[in-house]
Amino acid sequence: MRRRVVAVLALLALGGMAPATLTPDPALRYALSGAGPLPLSAGPDPGSEAAGTLPAGARDLVLTGRRVEGPGGDLWEILPPGKADRPAWAAAERLAPGSPDAAPFPLQCSGTEPFWGLRLSGGEARMSRPGVRDQVLPAGPRRTAAGDPRVFVQTLAGRGRTPGQAVVLRRVAGCSDGMSDLSYPYEAVVTTPSGEVLAGCCRRAGG
Repeated sequence: MRRRVVAVLALLALGGMAPATLTPDPALRYALSGAGPLPLSAGPDPGSEAAGTLPAGARDLVLTGRRVEGPGGDLWEILPPGKADRPAWAAAERLAPGSPDAAPFPLQCSGTEPFWGLRLSGGEARMSRPGVRDQVLPAGPRRTAAGDPRVFVQTLAGRGRTPGQAVVLRRVAGCSDGMSDLSYPYEAVVTTPSGEVLAGCCRRAGG
């Protein structure tokens, strides 16, 4: 008999609205400001290959929330229209926040030591670990915290017998993966059906 096991994903965005060049908010749609098109690069590092451009006046732009400090200013990761499977990087100073995106968008979370990944999309959660077959679990509705819709919890159903735990942490300055200079918008603490407690970072994965 399947027992419902709580595998809680406590996800927290950056606190409050900050200046545009500091904290990209993946829960908002963005617009391109300034004159002329905006060049995109395939990676955040200097010398990365070009990845096309955004036309002047582009709107409803989706950001993953990842950012990095560059020599000429912050760079933000964007999901280009029609190419959401190929994120690109753009100068933050040209991106202005717009309207809220109320939909529970997909999230990609990961952690190191041990390495793990978790994609939350719709009513499904897919857990991946090196050398292990992916585990797919039903995911309950995303529940937001009263007073701050950027803090939310999602429960997963599994066949384990160990109850999960909800660990809620708020990271004002962003989340680091510990292996790069990238900053992520969300921090996650996940309890698995086997009772493991995993910590990591998350970004928007599309939608």
